[in-house]
Amino acid sequence: MLFNQLDLSAIHGFERLSVTGQKLYVRLFQRKLKWLQVNKLNYNEISTDLGPVAQELVDGGFLQTDSDLQDLEEVLDLLPAPELRSLAKTFHLGGPGSGTQKHQLVEGLLKLSRQRSLFALAPGQNNIGTVILKRAKQLAGSCVRLHRGPRAVFSRVLLLFSLTDGLEEEETAGGGQGQLYTILLVNSGRLAFPDYTIQRRAKLFLDREDLIRYEAAMRALQEVITAMQTGHWEDALALYTARHIHPSLSIFDIHQEALPVFLRCFTTGWAYTRILSRGVEVLQRLRCYKEAVKELRSLLAQSVYCPDSRGRWWDRLALNLQQHLKLPEQAIRAIRDGLADPLVRTGHQLSLHQRANRMKESPSYKNYHPVLSDLPTIHINDVTHVTIRGQLFPHEGGTGKNVFLMPAEEGAEGGYSTVMCSVEELSLAHYRRQGFDQGIHGEGSTFSTLFGLLLWDVIFTEGIPDVFRNPYQPCPLDLFTDCFYGNRREAIETRVQVLCEASIETLHNLMAEAWTNQEGRVCSLVNWERFASLQRAQSLVSCLGGSFLGGMITRMAKDYRHCRAGLPDLVVWNTSNNTYKLVEVKGPSDKLSQKQQIWLDELQRLGADVEVCHVTATGARGAWLE
Repeated sequence: MLFNQLDLSAIHGFERLSVTGQKLYVRLFQRKLKWLQVNKLNYNEISTDLGPVAQELVDGGFLQTDSDLQDLEEVLDLLPAPELRSLAKTFHLGGPGSGTQKHQLVEGLLKLSRQRSLFALAPGQNNIGTVILKRAKQLAGSCVRLHRGPRAVFSRVLLLFSLTDGLEEEETAGGGQGQLYTILLVNSGRLAFPDYTIQRRAKLFLDREDLIRYEAAMRALQEVITAMQTGHWEDALALYTARHIHPSLSIFDIHQEALPVFLRCFTTGWAYTRILSRGVEVLQRLRCYKEAVKELRSLLAQSVYCPDSRGRWWDRLALNLQQHLKLPEQAIRAIRDGLADPLVRTGHQLSLHQRANRMKESPSYKNYHPVLSDLPTIHINDVTHVTIRGQLFPHEGGTGKNVFLMPAEEGAEGGYSTVMCSVEELSLAHYRRQGFDQGIHGEGSTFSTLFGLLLWDVIFTEGIPDVFRNPYQPCPLDLFTDCFYGNRREAIETRVQVLCEASIETLHNLMAEAWTNQEGRVCSLVNWERFASLQRAQSLVSCLGGSFLGGMITRMAKDYRHCRAGLPDLVVWNTSNNTYKLVEVKGPSDKLSQKQQIWLDELQRLGADVEVCHVTATGARGAWLE
């Protein structure tokens, strides 16, 4: 129902191609859509002579030939610099003051092509442009380009098939070419996904036009993101403005709202909401704060799309109103509404609370003290802080990360020697000297790996419709929503109860069962390289204990999306006496984020030994004076 007869004829036409024809098409499909010189195509693994293979694709309607190439700019873009210089010389370009770079040569030839010849036979004719095009095509030789029609069909097929790719971040489905490589790895036995049962009940797209609209929205989102990533803010603004369609205007709201939230992210309304959210970032970058506030309010007026972004929107709204527009009453109202929003979680909730506190402590807002005092409060307990010193390596530029110098480990060859290390490696060495013989710098992946292993069978359980919709999913679709816990509440609570009452032997058995049965399978929660062996993972869970692990798993299962960040950098433990520490490392001038403060407090409440290790820097001169 999502593909018409013309679409299906392209698919069946591909199936009728020879194997070499199919191989060449797939290779060309994965390249950027542009004209290519046949003599520059080099796929010896397909055929040493690609001419007949390309002709088969032309005959099948999959490739265009140079007879369709009538755009001068496209031909010039195709030519390498030496041939462009030869062409420019033919038309007496390239003299003093004219450039010899490719883009300069192209500009010069295009400018010349727009000049009307004195000998033009009729109005609208341009002999110079026609002659340049003819000469350029002669230099280019035989050229081909994928036909847009069939290519669009295959892009849509792969988009539909790979909808679940890149759910965790702001990546977008760009046609599904990456999925081709995944399928290849699976078919060759180099990649394996977890075992689960696919159950598709919900209809994501109502018809072919609905799918095409979704594809267009996702491509528009990718264009905005690309412009932002490359720093072209004015272009990003133009793209965002061109796509300024508020989700509430969509005629498919009823259908989309009826979908569970973990499927709603595959709708046109969700894609446009992400465009508008990106537009806020663009407006703020360009200091258009009034417009940004207006957009934020329209985003917050609905809760159908991107509910996980509401904390960020409230936070930005309060900041813009307070700092940039100097509207404290409205800022306080935004803080109150944000704190009352049940969809605002963890770090953003604390950020709003801390903004209110700063306003309360500032003399500038003394008139608003009664109103600020009435706001809900959030109490976060502090943890132990320690400070160590390290010799900072005096480097310039680079990644911006601090690099420290540390004496080499004992037993190193030669006499006195030092190694360059990160602030976390310096801290691990400090804790080794304190008797913690084991340590991992894994940040959140250490905890998510334990979460994934101890809960594996629950995560990939059967009987929950629509959470698994294709064979190549590294996690269920509801993992990043509140539905994850709701759909598995009984099983999670039972497992947590088992953990809380478990002996060390039971903990080891749970780890061993998941590890031995699932090792190497692709799961977004589990980093198989985080622990050197099963035994090392078992030694850590022995130290952490079942009660702590049960509490941690409960918190992560209830709100994984907002709880996966902010966990401590280091886990260090002593295998001889089963002691451990969870350590957040802070380099010079580094501060705790809101999510880190919340996790440290929560871990301490669960009975963990938690501390913040501050590393202060001494320069080379300071170390020499000592």
